[in-house]
Amino acid sequence: MKRFLSVLVILAGTSLGVFGKALCLDNELKALGGGANASSSQNAGRWRVKGMTLEATAKKPYVVFNGSNIYTGTALSVSGQKFFIQEHDWRKHVLPIVNPQILPQYRKPIKTIAIDAGHGGKDPGFISATGMREKTYALDVCNRLKAQLTARGFNVVMTRSKDVFVELKDRPAKANAAKADLFVSVHFNAAASKAARGLETWMLTPVGEASFGTKNLKKEADPANVNDGANLLLAYHVQRALCGKIDIEDRGVKCANFAVLRTLNCPGVLVECGFFSNPAEAALTATGHRRDQLASGIAEAVQQYARALRAPVPESGRPTREDIRRHRIFKH
Repeated sequence: MKRFLSVLVILAGTSLGVFGKALCLDNELKALGGGANASSSQNAGRWRVKGMTLEATAKKPYVVFNGSNIYTGTALSVSGQKFFIQEHDWRKHVLPIVNPQILPQYRKPIKTIAIDAGHGGKDPGFISATGMREKTYALDVCNRLKAQLTARGFNVVMTRSKDVFVELKDRPAKANAAKADLFVSVHFNAAASKAARGLETWMLTPVGEASFGTKNLKKEADPANVNDGANLLLAYHVQRALCGKIDIEDRGVKCANFAVLRTLNCPGVLVECGFFSNPAEAALTATGHRRDQLASGIAEAVQQYARALRAPVPESGRPTREDIRRHRIFKH
């Protein structure tokens, strides 16, 4: 699926006005049981927290969880050997992964998954140099994913089950009508350079920041922004599960205001499963083995997401009223 999102714009000078105060990342992680910064570099940080490794680099607009980049709205900074992160970025791009227990409304059992095969019918999506049509391979992955999820006991709803065109607005509407608990849209990527490669997972852009590769700040919430924290958690688990299963470059979790994500009543992500414009990745996608890997990786991610939300909360880890007030990420 062709994207023109190759340049990340750092909004220097406007970030404080948009995002508010900065938090000391070291202190926030320590409060959640994390260890001290184990990095010997003044401009790099590495912490262990709740079984995960979190890394950060000064002046970089992302943090790294267990090897996956999670892009933030603004770059992190260092002062006095302490790392600082905007409160907005902490709430929207870090905290839900470190402490999913602050999302109590999503702890209910997950029953129905909506699967969205990109493109279809008159819209072929990207066509590779060898004639592979994105719409065909996206649908094949989704059919395999449906089988994987059904075998695991989930109910599955597909926005399209054959080669038909479905309007973008009708895709989330189908998920909402089925009262889906999660939504996953499957695509393949493309770029002007044949060297571009890798896998990336997209979540809806939170209010107050720009979509990846753009500079226009999102000023008004979409209906699905109520799920910001869960969107991030799902995106993280999808990215980690897929990159852990497939030998592919991890391009991280990014934000965009995609139409298929904006009006969802449930958490949702869009996955770019490799580049059709890269001959080597297109050739791998042509194999049933790779498409099986993609399907099983997403299915595993759904279960990992559910386990993360339902994990027992130790008394010492229960959020206080102040925690809930301060980190109410399920608000816009």
